[in-house]
Amino acid sequence: MGLESKLPSGFMTTQADKLINWSRKNSMWPMPFGTACCAIELMSTLASRYDLARFGMERLSFSPRQSDVMIVAGRVAIKMMPVLIRIWQQMPEPKWCVSMGACASTGGVFNTYTLIQGIDQFIPVSVYVPGCPPCPEALIDGMMKLQKLVEKDSVKYRS
Repeated sequence: MGLESKLPSGFMTTQADKLINWSRKNSMWPMPFGTACCAIELMSTLASRYDLARFGMERLSFSPRQSDVMIVAGRVAIKMMPVLIRIWQQMPEPKWCVSMGACASTGGVFNTYTLIQGIDQFIPVSVYVPGCPPCPEALIDGMMKLQKLVEKDSVKYRS
């Protein structure tokens, strides 16, 4: 009798998922896409008082090919949207997006023809962080929710 007959079905894949997701959740490399006042709150979240690094997000990546989570902070103009889409397409799988603030999520108070009324019309958003601008604690809460999503992800179902 071999080892494979003693282990339950899917045991190795399940354990590999747990290990891979644990390492992903604790070593995310965010790519900031800050365009307005929400970017100021993003910077303060990364500073020593709130220290987003304690959640494994110490290294900001300004190269889309080396990041796995994009934080869109602030309003996005229609002319800027192709740039955002291009950056999103250059990020390797698996990738996640955090929509930070009312402007990135719904357009905020700027209901004009020049601004996108929610980035989810163009790229998939994993977590929304509400506020105008959201406080650092709200962003940290959003990143912790993203970590919970990553923890439940499965490697075997990715294409």
